[in-house]
Amino acid sequence: MFVLNGCLNDDNKIPPNCYDGILNNSEQLVDCGGPNCEQCDHCIDGIWQPEYGETCVDCGGECGPCSPCANCIQDGDEAGIDCGGTNCGPCAALCADGLLNGTETQVDCGGAYCAACPTCTDGIMNGTEIGIDCGGTNCPPCTTDGNCTNGIIDGGSQGEFWTDCGGVDCMACDTIITFTANGVNHVGVASSCTFSYAGGVVTVTGSTLQGGTIAFTMAQPVAGWVSGSVINMATATNPASVMAFTNASVAHSTAFGTSTATINVVKFRSTPAPGGIRYTFSGTLKNSGGTSTVNITNGLVMVPLQ
Repeated sequence: MFVLNGCLNDDNKIPPNCYDGILNNSEQLVDCGGPNCEQCDHCIDGIWQPEYGETCVDCGGECGPCSPCANCIQDGDEAGIDCGGTNCGPCAALCADGLLNGTETQVDCGGAYCAACPTCTDGIMNGTEIGIDCGGTNCPPCTTDGNCTNGIIDGGSQGEFWTDCGGVDCMACDTIITFTANGVNHVGVASSCTFSYAGGVVTVTGSTLQGGTIAFTMAQPVAGWVSGSVINMATATNPASVMAFTNASVAHSTAFGTSTATINVVKFRSTPAPGGIRYTFSGTLKNSGGTSTVNITNGLVMVPLQ
């Protein structure tokens, strides 16, 4: 075996270890490619290079015909590109070959057989992400140290508002309004809800699938909007805060007569926007003439704030 030991000049700058039969010197393949050695034969380098006439990886043109199961097209009775059918291997075996084949939607992911493609820019928490477009095996780290998939409320002051929702990284929490009025369970229609926070006052309204509407105007408690705050509503003692329920065109409200209601703040946050509030409620509401009463129990509201 002849080994080049020296004699390097301006026309011959290929180092000796490009002839040593070892994959070294930053070579692409043994003794070829990389920054120092001569270019490898394009028909054996494992790269699809159409500019050299290849119709698939290392075949076609001067490289010779492609195998029917490696021609980068779906033909015969194949289930996907170069897989399945009578002669080709399973499509799942192509999920790590660096090519867009099988039934993949992106290289080595998606389709019927490969894992879902990682997406870090679609505004959705998917793949292995632990927040919206962050965390997991492929996306950049999340803004907080929370994890929107672990079933607990975490992430610090900028983290989750409720379990695995809200905050800067997690998907928005669901809007919830549920309560029982005179024995009838009411469930709020999320798309009908309006909610706002301004000047320390929270306002929430919503209609229910059972045909009722409920509205809250809640002035900031004396202790502030903190977990555990209680708002006692009655016209005589707290006229700035009102809870009202309308059903069959009849309104019952803490603004009428001897009505009373209680709001228990479970969690409140105004930042990061849009923030949110979760509270439980109950009350005994009168109509304007004091001739009818609605007893409200088991009330729960959770909404983002705008």
